[in-house]
Amino acid sequence: MVGGSGYLFLCAGWRIRLVLETFLLAVLLSTFTTVPCLCLLGPNIKAWLRVFSRNGLTSIWENSLQITTISSFIGTWLGAFPIPLDWERPWQVWPISCTLGATFGYVAGLVISPFWIYCNRKQLTYKNN
Repeated sequence: MVGGSGYLFLCAGWRIRLVLETFLLAVLLSTFTTVPCLCLLGPNIKAWLRVFSRNGLTSIWENSLQITTISSFIGTWLGAFPIPLDWERPWQVWPISCTLGATFGYVAGLVISPFWIYCNRKQLTYKNN
């Protein structure tokens, strides 16, 4: 197992120094996705499942959490597109564009969320189940 992972690190061209950058991107994504859910939902597992599985969202809070979470992930995914391009710009280095994409996606989710809630206000409630 250890030999296989060592082979993978050598052959895939992965660098150990990128582990810290990847970890920091994971911390940023966790901050954008899990921390707001922890603050609003607490240990309510049913509410967490509703937010992350799109089954029966009823509360405006659950809806806004889901929108910001999805937009953060989409922003990160879109931020990865310029990395392999040969522009040789300083912002193309891993994970700068992904970090910018996650941040812009989260902000876009914060902007989109009130409009989504306004358009669907008759189907939503203000309470957390």
